[in-house]
Amino acid sequence: MCGIAGYIGNGGNKDKLKAMAKALERRGPDDEGFYETSSEGKKVGFAFRRLSIIDVAGGHQPISNENGDVWVMLNGEIYDFKPLREKLLNLGHQFKTQSDTEVIVHAYEEWSEECFKKLDGMFAIAIWDSKKQKLTLARDRLGKKPLYYTIQKNTGESTMWFASELKALIAVGAFKKEIDPESLNLYFRTEAVPTPKTIFKEVYKLEPATSLSFVDGKITKNKFWNYPTETIENLGAENVVEELGKRIDESVRKRLVSDVPLGLFLSGGLDSAIVAESASRQHPGLEAFTLGFEDKTYDETENAKIIAKTLGLKHHIEILSEEKALAVLEDAINLLDEPLADPSILPQLLLSKFTRENVTVALSGDGGDELLLGYQHIPAHIWRERLDFLPGAFWNMSKKILNTVPSGSGYFSLGFKTQRLARGLDLENRLERDATWRGAFDQETLQKLLKMTFGLPHQGSSLVTNEAENILKAYASETSNPESWSAWSWAYLRTFLMDDVLVKVDRATMWHSLEARAPLLDTNVVSFLLSLPDEYKLGKYRDKRLFKEILKKRLPESILNASKHGFGVPISKWLNGVLKNKLLEVSDPEFLKKQNLFDSSAIAKLIKEHAAGGKDRRKELWAFLCFQMWYIRWHIK
Repeated sequence: MCGIAGYIGNGGNKDKLKAMAKALERRGPDDEGFYETSSEGKKVGFAFRRLSIIDVAGGHQPISNENGDVWVMLNGEIYDFKPLREKLLNLGHQFKTQSDTEVIVHAYEEWSEECFKKLDGMFAIAIWDSKKQKLTLARDRLGKKPLYYTIQKNTGESTMWFASELKALIAVGAFKKEIDPESLNLYFRTEAVPTPKTIFKEVYKLEPATSLSFVDGKITKNKFWNYPTETIENLGAENVVEELGKRIDESVRKRLVSDVPLGLFLSGGLDSAIVAESASRQHPGLEAFTLGFEDKTYDETENAKIIAKTLGLKHHIEILSEEKALAVLEDAINLLDEPLADPSILPQLLLSKFTRENVTVALSGDGGDELLLGYQHIPAHIWRERLDFLPGAFWNMSKKILNTVPSGSGYFSLGFKTQRLARGLDLENRLERDATWRGAFDQETLQKLLKMTFGLPHQGSSLVTNEAENILKAYASETSNPESWSAWSWAYLRTFLMDDVLVKVDRATMWHSLEARAPLLDTNVVSFLLSLPDEYKLGKYRDKRLFKEILKKRLPESILNASKHGFGVPISKWLNGVLKNKLLEVSDPEFLKKQNLFDSSAIAKLIKEHAAGGKDRRKELWAFLCFQMWYIRWHIK
């Protein structure tokens, strides 16, 4: 796992390459490398920071082919690099290292941009082809590894900049820090900024499963993977379980390859348990790392202890206190150069820190909820859709009743759940309802918060739109049946998982120079589960029964039937306690007046409602607090 950055154009130089590398130092503390060239009037520069995992001695980057006309940088891991290397050797290519990055060099020589279809792994790649005078960037199929780019308009030829994180582009002034109004709206609706947008104008994230070529000042993009489908006919439940188990085992096997110490995250839930079970069989004696909470309504350490003991794992536990949470909050704001309103980044940061004290690579259970419909609001969708025949008056009355349940500070308290349920209860479209339930702000509340800015009028403006819902619908439309639950899964993989969960994990682990690998997001596992009929995820197969069938021979019933428990944080209580002063500070009317983004009376009302205990405004206030702290830290003007 590493950090990459670079440029093509006359605006770059060696000092700027060093500045970008410095900004990415925590992604790769073990080594750095640079490459610069100037040919046919074009200047090209690569900067690299390395976290050594494979071929520790010989994996220096950037790396070139034999005659130096193709140069490559890789952030990530290519899991099938050994068989690819053998194939390329048989085709006559010569290698000087044992690294997975050099395989990309020769794969590109052999197959050009078609090489990305052959790579199995998580990756962000940069390739300079001096013969074709072409810069190529590529991002893995599920967007596990980040890659940002922008084109800076210079006097004369423009310069294209790219980097693993925005902070590297900020370090060299590659763009003006102007907030994009659509991105601002999307952040407060979805708690993240969806790909390909960023919070800034004219700066973009490369889409997943996409290669980008930059030649003569023009960008061309090519998709090398789309919604996967397999023909699964009359497979039968036993065969489905057996096949899924085989694919998970193979995925875990590939991710156990490492030249440095390796362990796994263990939450106490089914997703990390399915990974731990497979890993413990294939690699006995692994170390497992669990984060607990002082607030026992959020704590899963007892289940994690049982899993670790049963599977023979060496278990480490760290407890997140309020004091530790506040300490890592500053880290979160420093590492998040783009706003993200997922409070679980705080425990993820602490988990990453104490995991890194023991190992350099950790396996995670990310992806299980998206692929097997494990989120807690799925049953609410199903219940709501069974009652579609009821008139609008019934739903309006139900909303009023649900909103009377008082708030509570515990993990998914009754008041929080009923008030969230009420928000989208009258919406018939599943994806519209989902966006309304899950997001921080609904359209009505956000419209009152955002002030006249960006040249757009205040209330009733196009600034607050239903774009969050439209993004989900667009991804669902890429599938064979947009109304299916597999379409919902695909939309979630392409939004919430990629732009929230994977960003959180990547930034938190990289902040502590730790590599995270997600076996459940292996292409073959994803393809199989998306291709399964919905019946294998709902009804009698609900609550991830497919995972339970695999685990039942090794884990006790108490673990298999434990209540679903996410990586929650007691934000509701903190906003009325240890974070109250910070919240009041960033919502000070004088500061808001200078900022000219938010209506001070609207945010004051949200704070008052939450403090009174009637309305649960944890998600709205946390999104606001995170944005304001980001705004101040990154000196946005």
